Amino acid sequence: MKSKLSSRMAEQGETVAAAQKISASVLFADICGSTRLFEQYGDLRARQIETRVLDAFAARTAAHGGTVVKTIGDEIMSRFPDARQAVRAACEMHRAVKEDPMLAELGIACKIGLHYGSVLLENNDVFGDAVNVAARMVSLSKADQIITTRATVEHLPSDLGQITRSLGLSWVRGKQDEMEIFEVIWQDSNSLTQMSDPGSKENQEALRSLFYSRLILEHRGRRVEVVPSAQAFTMGRDERSSLVVDREMVSRSHADIQFRQGKFVLADHSTNGTYLLLDNGARFFVRREEFALYDCGVISLGQVVLDNNPDLIRYQCIQA
Repeated sequence: MKSKLSSRMAEQGETVAAAQKISASVLFADICGSTRLFEQYGDLRARQIETRVLDAFAARTAAHGGTVVKTIGDEIMSRFPDARQAVRAACEMHRAVKEDPMLAELGIACKIGLHYGSVLLENNDVFGDAVNVAARMVSLSKADQIITTRATVEHLPSDLGQITRSLGLSWVRGKQDEMEIFEVIWQDSNSLTQMSDPGSKENQEALRSLFYSRLILEHRGRRVEVVPSAQAFTMGRDERSSLVVDREMVSRSHADIQFRQGKFVLADHSTNGTYLLLDNGARFFVRREEFALYDCGVISLGQVVLDNNPDLIRYQCIQA
C-alpha cells in the first residue's frame, strides 16, 4: 500500500509532467500610486478606479490575442503567443488609460514590463525563467514606460523594433550576466528626449571615468573586494550577511550593495538608517532609500560616523 507521502509525490509528478513547455511573452502591467488612491478616495472608490484600469488591461490583452493569467491587487499578468502581440497590447494599455477621460482627470498612470521566452504552461498559469525576467522588467519600469529585453526586441517585426531604444545593461536576479534592457516608445516621439548612442567611442570614453569595476571594503582589519555581480553584498547583524556588523543599532538585514549600470549602489533597509562620510567632507544619511557610492569614504550602519566606532566600514571605488 502506498503511503500518503508517496501518493502526493506521485500526484505532483503527474502535474509537472502535464505542464506544457511553450514560447510566449509574459507581460505585467501595474497601476502606479495605488496606495495614494486608497488614501485619497477611500477603499470603495479606489477599488472602482483599479477595476476600471484592470478591465482596460484585460480588454487590450484579449484584443491582441493574449490571455489574462491572473490579477494580483493592482497588477495584471498576461501571456501572449509572440512578442509582437505583447508589445502592441502594452502600447494600447497605456493609451487606454490616457484616453479614458475619468482616468486622465485623476492622473492615473501605469508601468509595464514584458519578456519573450520559454515558459511552462500549467492550468492557464505560467512558470519559469521568462516569468521572473518579466517581473524584473516591470520593477525597472517607471510611470508611462514599457520595459523589455533584447531577446524580446529581436523577435519583433521591423516596424515595432524601430520604436524601441536601448537603456543599457542591468542586473536581473537569477541571471549570471547583465541583460540589455529596452524601452518601447508608445508616445509621440516628438515629446521624447533624443538618446545618444551608448556604444559610440566618444560616449564609451566619457562613461568610462564614471564606471567602477571594483569596490574595496575594510572593516575591523578585514579587507573585502566586491566585484560586479548580480548577487547583492549584504550587511547587518544576521550571521548570514556578507559582512556581519553586530551592534545594537544595526538591523539584522541592514543594507546591501548592488552593482547597476557601472555603479555600486548602497540600498538601506534598516530602522535606523545608514550614515556616510566621504573623503571630500560631504555627509549623507539614507534610510529606506539608495545611494550611489563614489570615490572614497566611510559607511556607518545605524549611527552617525564617530571616530571611536570600531565598526566603521571604509570603502573605496576603483574605476574600470
